[in-house]
Amino acid sequence: MVAAAFIITAIWGRFFCGFICSFGAMQDLVWLGGKHMPRKIKVPEKADRILKLLKFAVLLFVIIGVWTFSVTGTTLWSPWTIFGMYATFKGFPAASYLLSIGGLLMLLILIGSFFIERFFCKYLCPLGALYSLAAKLRIFKIKKPTAACGNCCLCASQCSMSVPMNKYDSIASGECINCMRCTTVCRRNNVKANVMPAVSGTAVAAALMGVYFVGDMMVNTLPDTYDTMVSNEIVFSQDNTVGQYKDGTYQGTGNGFRGNIDLTVTVSGGKITDITVNSSWDDNEFFSCAESKVIPAIIAAQDVNVSTVSGATFSSNGLIEAISNALGVPFTNPNSTMTNHHRR
Repeated sequence: MVAAAFIITAIWGRFFCGFICSFGAMQDLVWLGGKHMPRKIKVPEKADRILKLLKFAVLLFVIIGVWTFSVTGTTLWSPWTIFGMYATFKGFPAASYLLSIGGLLMLLILIGSFFIERFFCKYLCPLGALYSLAAKLRIFKIKKPTAACGNCCLCASQCSMSVPMNKYDSIASGECINCMRCTTVCRRNNVKANVMPAVSGTAVAAALMGVYFVGDMMVNTLPDTYDTMVSNEIVFSQDNTVGQYKDGTYQGTGNGFRGNIDLTVTVSGGKITDITVNSSWDDNEFFSCAESKVIPAIIAAQDVNVSTVSGATFSSNGLIEAISNALGVPFTNPNSTMTNHHRR
Protein backbone atom coordinates (compact mmCIF):
# COMPACT_ATOMS: atom_id res chain seq x y z
CA MET A 1 0.00 0.00 0.00
CA VAL A 2 2.83 2.38 0.87
CA ALA A 3 4.65 1.51 -2.36
CA ALA A 4 1.51 2.15 -4.41
CA ALA A 5 1.00 5.56 -2.79
CA PHE A 6 4.61 6.64 -3.39
CA ILE A 7 4.62 5.42 -6.99
CA ILE A 8 1.51 7.44 -7.80
CA THR A 9 3.02 10.45 -6.00
CA ALA A 10 6.18 10.26 -8.10
CA ILE A 11 4.06 10.19 -11.27
CA TRP A 12 1.15 12.52 -10.51
CA GLY A 13 2.23 14.46 -7.42
CA ARG A 14 0.51 14.50 -4.03
CA PHE A 15 -2.79 13.17 -5.32
CA PHE A 16 -3.14 11.04 -2.20
CA CYS A 17 -3.06 14.12 0.03
CA GLY A 18 -5.61 15.96 -2.09
CA PHE A 19 -8.17 13.27 -2.75
CA ILE A 20 -7.66 10.10 -0.69
CA CYS A 21 -6.29 11.03 2.75
CA SER A 22 -9.05 10.97 5.37
CA PHE A 23 -7.03 13.30 7.62
CA GLY A 24 -7.04 15.83 4.79
CA ALA A 25 -10.78 15.37 4.38
CA MET A 26 -11.27 16.14 8.07
CA GLN A 27 -9.36 19.41 7.67
CA ASP A 28 -11.40 20.35 4.60
CA LEU A 29 -14.64 19.78 6.51
CA VAL A 30 -13.46 21.93 9.42
CA TRP A 31 -12.38 24.68 7.00
CA LEU A 32 -15.66 24.60 5.10
CA GLY A 33 -17.63 24.51 8.35
CA GLY A 34 -16.41 28.00 9.20
CA LYS A 35 -16.33 29.30 5.64
CA HIS A 36 -18.58 32.29 6.32
CA MET A 37 -16.98 33.24 9.62
CA PRO A 38 -14.32 36.00 9.81
CA ARG A 39 -11.51 33.74 10.96
CA LYS A 40 -9.06 33.31 8.06
CA ILE A 41 -5.39 33.90 8.93
CA LYS A 42 -3.11 34.98 6.10
CA VAL A 43 0.39 33.63 6.69
CA PRO A 44 3.06 35.76 4.96
CA GLU A 45 4.87 33.96 2.13
CA LYS A 46 8.26 33.97 3.85
CA ALA A 47 6.80 32.70 7.15
CA ASP A 48 4.80 30.07 5.25
CA ARG A 49 7.96 28.82 3.54
CA ILE A 50 9.75 28.50 6.90
CA LEU A 51 6.81 26.89 8.69
CA LYS A 52 6.55 24.23 5.98
CA LEU A 53 9.94 22.95 7.15
CA LEU A 54 8.36 21.94 10.47
CA LYS A 55 6.89 18.80 8.96
CA PHE A 56 10.42 17.55 8.23
CA ALA A 57 11.30 18.10 11.90
CA VAL A 58 8.21 16.07 12.86
CA LEU A 59 9.29 13.35 10.42
CA LEU A 60 12.74 13.19 12.06
CA PHE A 61 11.12 13.03 15.50
CA VAL A 62 8.95 10.08 14.44
CA ILE A 63 11.85 8.19 12.83
CA ILE A 64 14.51 8.89 15.44
CA GLY A 65 12.60 9.66 18.61
CA VAL A 66 9.60 7.32 18.34
CA TRP A 67 10.71 4.44 16.11
CA THR A 68 14.39 4.29 17.08
CA PHE A 69 14.57 5.34 20.73
CA SER A 70 10.90 5.03 21.82
CA VAL A 71 11.06 8.35 23.68
CA THR A 72 7.26 8.45 23.91
CA GLY A 73 7.14 5.07 25.66
CA THR A 74 3.53 3.93 26.10
CA THR A 75 2.21 7.51 25.95
CA LEU A 76 -0.72 7.93 23.60
CA TRP A 77 0.94 10.70 21.58
CA SER A 78 -0.31 10.15 18.02
CA PRO A 79 -3.22 12.28 16.72
CA TRP A 80 -3.71 9.68 13.96
CA THR A 81 -4.54 7.07 16.60
CA ILE A 82 -7.10 9.38 18.20
CA PHE A 83 -8.56 10.16 14.78
CA GLY A 84 -8.85 6.44 14.03
CA MET A 85 -10.64 5.83 17.32
CA TYR A 86 -13.34 8.42 16.82
CA ALA A 87 -13.74 8.35 13.01
CA THR A 88 -16.33 5.59 13.16
CA PHE A 89 -20.06 4.98 13.34
CA LYS A 90 -19.62 1.72 15.27
CA GLY A 91 -19.01 3.22 18.68
CA PHE A 92 -16.62 5.50 20.50
CA PRO A 93 -13.90 4.70 23.05
CA ALA A 94 -13.61 6.37 26.40
CA ALA A 95 -13.65 10.18 26.29
CA SER A 96 -10.51 10.13 28.42
CA TYR A 97 -8.45 9.41 25.31
CA LEU A 98 -9.12 13.00 24.24
CA LEU A 99 -7.13 14.14 27.28
CA SER A 100 -3.99 12.33 26.11
CA ILE A 101 -1.12 14.03 24.27
CA GLY A 102 -2.51 12.66 21.00
CA GLY A 103 -5.96 14.02 21.86
CA LEU A 104 -4.59 17.48 22.63
CA LEU A 105 -2.58 17.47 19.39
CA MET A 106 -5.77 16.48 17.57
CA LEU A 107 -7.55 19.45 19.14
CA LEU A 108 -4.67 21.72 18.07
CA ILE A 109 -4.96 20.45 14.49
CA LEU A 110 -8.73 21.02 14.44
CA ILE A 111 -8.32 24.58 15.75
CA GLY A 112 -5.48 25.28 13.31
CA SER A 113 -7.55 23.90 10.40
CA PHE A 114 -10.37 26.27 11.30
CA PHE A 115 -8.13 29.32 10.84
CA ILE A 116 -5.65 28.08 8.20
CA GLU A 117 -6.69 25.85 5.31
CA ARG A 118 -4.90 22.48 5.33
CA PHE A 119 -3.00 23.57 8.46
CA PHE A 120 -1.71 20.08 9.28
CA CYS A 121 -0.84 19.16 5.68
CA LYS A 122 1.19 22.33 5.23
CA TYR A 123 3.16 22.45 8.44
CA LEU A 124 3.05 19.26 10.52
CA CYS A 125 2.33 16.09 8.50
CA PRO A 126 5.42 13.80 8.41
CA LEU A 127 3.90 11.71 5.63
CA GLY A 128 3.31 14.94 3.72
CA ALA A 129 7.04 15.66 4.13
CA LEU A 130 7.88 12.36 2.44
CA TYR A 131 5.27 12.90 -0.27
CA SER A 132 6.55 16.43 -0.95
CA LEU A 133 9.99 14.97 -1.70
CA ALA A 134 8.59 12.22 -3.93
CA ALA A 135 6.32 14.72 -5.68
CA LYS A 136 9.32 16.68 -6.94
CA LEU A 137 9.76 13.86 -9.47
CA ARG A 138 6.18 14.23 -10.70
CA ILE A 139 5.58 13.82 -14.41
CA PHE A 140 2.21 15.56 -14.33
CA LYS A 141 2.55 19.33 -14.05
CA ILE A 142 0.07 22.18 -14.03
CA LYS A 143 0.83 24.58 -16.88
CA LYS A 144 0.45 28.32 -16.31
CA PRO A 145 2.42 30.57 -18.68
CA THR A 146 3.18 33.74 -16.73
CA ALA A 147 3.41 35.74 -19.96
CA ALA A 148 -0.36 35.39 -20.39
CA CYS A 149 -1.12 36.22 -16.77
CA GLY A 150 -2.56 39.44 -15.46
CA ASN A 151 -1.89 40.86 -12.02
CA CYS A 152 -4.81 39.24 -10.20
CA CYS A 153 -2.75 36.42 -8.57
CA LEU A 154 -6.00 34.54 -7.91
CA CYS A 155 -4.32 31.20 -8.51
CA ALA A 156 -1.85 31.88 -5.68
CA SER A 157 -4.36 33.45 -3.29
CA GLN A 158 -6.83 30.57 -3.70
CA CYS A 159 -4.28 27.75 -3.51
CA SER A 160 -5.15 25.46 -0.58
CA MET A 161 -1.44 24.82 0.06
CA SER A 162 -0.29 28.45 -0.42
CA VAL A 163 1.94 27.66 -3.41
CA PRO A 164 3.06 30.96 -5.05
CA MET A 165 1.74 29.86 -8.43
CA ASN A 166 1.92 33.34 -9.96
CA LYS A 167 5.74 33.02 -10.06
CA TYR A 168 5.96 29.88 -12.20
CA ASP A 169 5.15 28.76 -15.74
CA SER A 170 4.86 25.14 -14.65
CA ILE A 171 3.83 23.96 -11.21
CA ALA A 172 5.90 21.03 -10.03
CA SER A 173 6.11 21.93 -6.34
CA GLY A 174 6.08 19.09 -3.86
CA GLU A 175 3.60 21.14 -1.81
CA CYS A 176 0.90 21.05 -4.51
CA ILE A 177 -1.82 18.49 -3.68
CA ASN A 178 -3.56 18.73 -7.06
CA CYS A 179 -6.70 20.31 -5.65
CA MET A 180 -7.15 21.92 -9.12
CA ARG A 181 -8.71 25.02 -7.62
CA CYS A 182 -6.33 27.15 -9.66
CA THR A 183 -7.82 25.82 -12.89
CA THR A 184 -11.29 27.03 -11.91
CA VAL A 185 -10.50 30.48 -10.48
CA CYS A 186 -8.31 31.75 -13.34
CA ARG A 187 -10.34 34.38 -15.21
CA ARG A 188 -8.11 34.15 -18.28
CA ASN A 189 -8.39 30.38 -18.48
CA ASN A 190 -4.60 30.34 -18.40
CA VAL A 191 -4.10 27.45 -15.98
CA LYS A 192 -4.29 24.06 -17.66
CA ALA A 193 -4.22 20.54 -16.23
CA ASN A 194 -4.73 17.13 -17.73
CA VAL A 195 -7.69 15.12 -16.41
CA MET A 196 -5.57 11.98 -16.11
CA PRO A 197 -4.74 12.51 -12.41
CA ALA A 198 -8.43 12.07 -11.59
CA VAL A 199 -8.41 8.77 -13.48
CA SER A 200 -5.17 7.69 -11.83
CA GLY A 201 -6.44 8.65 -8.39
CA THR A 202 -9.49 6.45 -8.86
CA ALA A 203 -7.25 3.61 -10.00
CA VAL A 204 -5.01 4.05 -6.95
CA ALA A 205 -7.98 4.01 -4.58
CA ALA A 206 -9.24 0.82 -6.22
CA ALA A 207 -5.76 -0.72 -6.07
CA LEU A 208 -5.34 0.14 -2.39
CA MET A 209 -8.71 -1.38 -1.56
CA GLY A 210 -7.81 -4.45 -3.61
CA VAL A 211 -4.51 -4.90 -1.77
CA TYR A 212 -6.26 -4.48 1.58
CA PHE A 213 -9.09 -6.93 0.92
CA VAL A 214 -6.84 -9.54 -0.71
CA GLY A 215 -4.46 -9.34 2.26
CA ASP A 216 -7.34 -9.55 4.72
CA MET A 217 -8.78 -12.53 2.87
CA MET A 218 -5.41 -14.28 2.98
CA VAL A 219 -5.16 -13.74 6.72
CA ASN A 220 -8.66 -15.13 7.29
CA THR A 221 -8.22 -18.13 4.98
CA LEU A 222 -4.72 -19.06 6.14
CA PRO A 223 -4.95 -18.92 9.94
CA ASP A 224 -2.30 -21.57 10.52
CA THR A 225 0.30 -19.67 8.52
CA TYR A 226 -0.62 -16.42 10.23
CA ASP A 227 -0.47 -18.02 13.67
CA THR A 228 3.04 -19.23 12.90
CA MET A 229 4.08 -15.73 11.85
CA VAL A 230 2.93 -14.08 15.10
CA SER A 231 3.43 -16.92 17.54
CA ASN A 232 6.54 -15.27 18.94
CA GLU A 233 4.55 -12.20 19.98
CA ILE A 234 3.23 -13.85 23.16
CA VAL A 235 5.52 -14.41 26.11
CA PHE A 236 4.08 -16.75 28.72
CA SER A 237 4.71 -15.96 32.36
CA GLN A 238 6.73 -18.42 34.39
CA ASP A 239 6.27 -19.61 38.00
CA ASN A 240 2.48 -19.69 37.77
CA THR A 241 0.48 -19.67 40.97
CA VAL A 242 -2.06 -22.50 40.91
CA GLY A 243 -5.48 -22.10 42.48
CA GLN A 244 -5.15 -18.41 43.34
CA TYR A 245 -8.62 -17.31 42.21
CA LYS A 246 -12.01 -17.76 43.83
CA ASP A 247 -14.35 -20.09 41.91
CA GLY A 248 -17.16 -18.40 40.04
CA THR A 249 -18.17 -16.59 36.89
CA TYR A 250 -17.16 -12.94 36.61
CA GLN A 251 -17.91 -10.10 34.21
CA GLY A 252 -15.24 -7.60 33.18
CA THR A 253 -14.92 -4.52 30.97
CA GLY A 254 -11.88 -2.92 29.34
CA ASN A 255 -11.17 -0.08 26.92
CA GLY A 256 -10.38 -1.27 23.41
CA PHE A 257 -9.52 0.80 20.34
CA ARG A 258 -13.06 1.87 19.49
CA GLY A 259 -14.96 1.20 22.69
CA ASN A 260 -15.60 -1.22 25.54
CA ILE A 261 -14.68 -4.88 25.49
CA ASP A 262 -17.04 -6.96 27.65
CA LEU A 263 -16.23 -10.54 28.58
CA THR A 264 -16.89 -13.34 31.04
CA VAL A 265 -14.19 -15.17 32.99
CA THR A 266 -14.90 -18.61 34.47
CA VAL A 267 -12.81 -19.83 37.43
CA SER A 268 -12.95 -23.45 38.58
CA GLY A 269 -10.67 -25.15 41.08
CA GLY A 270 -8.96 -21.84 41.67
CA LYS A 271 -7.90 -21.65 38.02
CA ILE A 272 -9.05 -19.62 35.02
CA THR A 273 -10.74 -22.23 32.84
CA ASP A 274 -12.56 -20.16 30.25
CA ILE A 275 -12.71 -16.58 28.92
CA THR A 276 -15.57 -15.63 26.61
CA VAL A 277 -15.82 -12.30 24.83
CA ASN A 278 -19.41 -11.04 24.94
CA SER A 279 -19.01 -7.89 22.86
CA SER A 280 -16.38 -5.63 21.32
CA TRP A 281 -16.44 -2.54 19.12
CA ASP A 282 -12.91 -3.06 17.75
CA ASP A 283 -12.26 -3.90 14.11
CA ASN A 284 -12.51 -7.65 13.70
CA GLU A 285 -9.25 -8.20 11.80
CA PHE A 286 -7.26 -6.69 14.69
CA PHE A 287 -9.41 -7.86 17.59
CA SER A 288 -9.53 -11.50 16.45
CA CYS A 289 -5.73 -11.51 16.26
CA ALA A 290 -5.45 -10.22 19.84
CA GLU A 291 -8.21 -12.53 21.11
CA SER A 292 -6.64 -15.66 19.61
CA LYS A 293 -3.31 -14.93 21.29
CA VAL A 294 -3.92 -13.08 24.53
CA ILE A 295 -6.72 -15.25 25.93
CA PRO A 296 -4.87 -18.60 25.50
CA ALA A 297 -1.75 -16.99 26.96
CA ILE A 298 -3.59 -15.83 30.09
CA ILE A 299 -5.27 -19.21 30.59
CA ALA A 300 -1.93 -21.01 30.16
CA ALA A 301 -0.07 -18.64 32.47
CA GLN A 302 -2.96 -18.16 34.96
CA ASP A 303 -1.76 -14.58 35.02
CA VAL A 304 -2.73 -11.36 33.24
CA ASN A 305 0.91 -10.32 32.82
CA VAL A 306 1.36 -11.50 29.24
CA SER A 307 2.67 -9.67 26.20
CA THR A 308 0.42 -7.83 23.77
CA VAL A 309 0.21 -8.68 20.08
CA SER A 310 2.09 -6.32 17.77
CA GLY A 311 -0.33 -4.52 15.46
CA ALA A 312 -3.26 -5.10 17.82
CA THR A 313 -1.92 -3.39 20.95
CA PHE A 314 -5.09 -1.52 21.93
CA SER A 315 -7.27 -4.62 21.54
CA SER A 316 -4.71 -6.67 23.50
CA ASN A 317 -4.58 -4.18 26.37
CA GLY A 318 -8.37 -3.91 26.35
CA LEU A 319 -8.69 -7.69 26.74
CA ILE A 320 -6.11 -7.79 29.55
CA GLU A 321 -7.82 -4.87 31.30
CA ALA A 322 -11.25 -6.56 31.05
CA ILE A 323 -9.92 -9.85 32.41
CA SER A 324 -8.14 -8.02 35.24
CA ASN A 325 -11.34 -6.14 35.95
CA ALA A 326 -13.28 -9.40 36.17
CA LEU A 327 -10.74 -11.07 38.46
CA GLY A 328 -10.19 -8.01 40.63
CA VAL A 329 -6.45 -7.89 40.02
CA PRO A 330 -4.53 -4.64 39.45
CA PHE A 331 -3.87 -3.54 35.89
CA THR A 332 -3.00 -0.16 34.39
CA ASN A 333 -3.82 0.16 30.71
CA PRO A 334 -0.88 2.05 29.14
CA ASN A 335 -3.21 3.34 26.42
CA SER A 336 -5.73 4.81 28.85
CA THR A 337 -5.65 8.04 30.83
CA MET A 338 -8.17 6.76 33.38
CA THR A 339 -7.51 4.65 36.44
CA ASN A 340 -9.64 1.54 36.27
CA HIS A 341 -11.48 0.33 39.38
CA HIS A 342 -11.28 -3.45 39.45
CA ARG A 343 -13.85 -5.74 40.95
CA ARG A 344 -14.55 -9.40 41.42
